[in-house]
Amino acid sequence: MSAFERGRRLIEKWFPDRHILVRSNDSVSQVRIGKYAQLTLASVGVLAITWTVGVSGYSWYLDQRLTAREEQLFRSELSYNQLIARVTESQRRFGEITSQMEDTHRNLLSMAEKNLMLQARVQDYTSKLAVSEKEKVQISALRTSMDNQMNALQTQIDGITNRNLALRDELETVETVMSRVMRERDQAMQRSKKLQSELGEARQRIADLHTIQKQAMQRVAETADSTILELESVLEMTGLTMDEVITPPMKPQASGSGEVAGGVGGPFVAFEPENPEDEQFVNVALAVGDRMDQLVSLHERIKRTPLGEPADSYYLSSSFGKRKDPINGKWAFHSGVDLAGPMKTPIYATAPGKVVFAGWSGKYGKMVEIDHGNGLRTRFGHLYKVLVKKGDEVNLKGKIALMGSTGRSTGSHVHYEVLVHDKQVDPIKFIEAGHYVFKNEQETADND
Repeated sequence: MSAFERGRRLIEKWFPDRHILVRSNDSVSQVRIGKYAQLTLASVGVLAITWTVGVSGYSWYLDQRLTAREEQLFRSELSYNQLIARVTESQRRFGEITSQMEDTHRNLLSMAEKNLMLQARVQDYTSKLAVSEKEKVQISALRTSMDNQMNALQTQIDGITNRNLALRDELETVETVMSRVMRERDQAMQRSKKLQSELGEARQRIADLHTIQKQAMQRVAETADSTILELESVLEMTGLTMDEVITPPMKPQASGSGEVAGGVGGPFVAFEPENPEDEQFVNVALAVGDRMDQLVSLHERIKRTPLGEPADSYYLSSSFGKRKDPINGKWAFHSGVDLAGPMKTPIYATAPGKVVFAGWSGKYGKMVEIDHGNGLRTRFGHLYKVLVKKGDEVNLKGKIALMGSTGRSTGSHVHYEVLVHDKQVDPIKFIEAGHYVFKNEQETADND
């Protein structure tokens, strides 16, 4: 059996023809998927998995290669410094050898002069020998002495010649070392150029990362701006202004010695980035930081603004403002809203805060008052039962009382007030703004 036949049988075994029933409205159609179509889809899937694994492996390989190149650059710099030290030492030794050769040359010149002088003396002695036989013995002795001196001079010349040969051999050795050092220097410079090129590519990648960071920070700033605008629109819905909800930073308290607690100081040194791109990045970062600080401050204030609902189940039985009094029928100002519901309906805090009053309060009957900070307070009147006490810290949707009809009341309801710097405002605006905020938070949670 041929390899083609075996391959065909394997394909028919693993990828038999399949039929898929597709129903559309009242009709049913059959779609056939052949073995080669299945084989093609399987091949595409295998290729996709192989490509993903290959890309991941290549990315890991590039990281390892960059680390190896950085280590190679460090070793090259170390080798280059050692090479410079060896060249300096060789230059010093070459200077010493040159100085010794100059001394030897001076000695040779001195001996040549002495040799000339001796030759002159020999000629003088020879002429005297021709004049007087009597001086022959003296001249012979003198020649013997001169021969001894010449032998001594020859010995010195031979020694100097040997020293010159040794110096020449040492100089050739130095030249060989210098040639090898120059070759190694050229190789190190080539490696340095290559590493410098790779370093430039790495710096370019770092610059690209800086660009991505700046773009990300700009997107964060845009998101913060849009969020700030949304929160400001929520405040506009309640009728509050930014000055009424944003608390200015507290000044440090003075100590008993007259000094300001937590003092800071030091000389002013202006920040100077290394390049304009760093300065631009710092400016963007500072702007984003300001936006985020503003957003955090506004968000914290919104969290403590009474935007929640006092109860889960109620209906509006009396609005805020001018109305006819339900007891005597005269026109009066209603400082809150009446939210009616079944007796003992749970009443909840509409924002985090601290209970500043819990008990009986005249025509309010049983009442709870909560301070949310920054001049914002809420009141809950005509309660059946109070579940908190003065000084308690409550959270949003914390259960504080049960709905009732105590005090000046005609039926089961809660009289709900919102006060801004001791002035009553319409609570319905806060509840409607809360509907908008909590709806957006729920949608964000669902999307996450």
